[in-house]
Amino acid sequence: ISFVIPEKEIKKIVKQEAKLLNKEQKYIRGLFSGGTLCYESMLILKDFVGDIYSNTPLNKNMKLKDPYKSYKHTCIDLGGDEFTIGRAHPMIDTTLREEMFEKEALDPEVAIILLDIVIGFGAHSNPAEVFAPKIKEYKLKAEKEGRHLIIIASVCGVEEDPQNLKKQQRILKESGAIVMPSNATAARWAGMIMTF
Repeated sequence: ISFVIPEKEIKKIVKQEAKLLNKEQKYIRGLFSGGTLCYESMLILKDFVGDIYSNTPLNKNMKLKDPYKSYKHTCIDLGGDEFTIGRAHPMIDTTLREEMFEKEALDPEVAIILLDIVIGFGAHSNPAEVFAPKIKEYKLKAEKEGRHLIIIASVCGVEEDPQNLKKQQRILKESGAIVMPSNATAARWAGMIMTF
């Protein structure tokens, strides 16, 4: 997967994706397995779309009333205490993030879902393989309902990790996700598409 994309090509892809969204699709939803990547995304997205709601917001006024319910533009840190007490961290157990992914994917107002895939020792053995069928399924479902669901993913890890960086990126790309080389780039693309 090559990530050196000329600026002209970036604008072309952003335009193509933005044009496929319908008028109801107005929001970005980020489902993050950790707080650092969630925070980074919010810092980048706020320059494009303004305030972002979260369970760990940049601005305390944007704190979600219910961390399980997104509102407008939302980024959720699923590694937060409210999600991990009594259950394994989402880097290991993807169950809760899968459930929340499905909920966001079915929301007619959602345009883009941001996903971080964290690999390495102590993480899920093949997280991309968990999300790939769901990405395919819900993109197809959205299409049948007259929506264009955009999934922008990034993989945090290296080729030497047991899950292998390139393999994880390939699985996600083949499922229909836009795969970015970093979480920051993924957030930037989401902001560009949403404000095109």
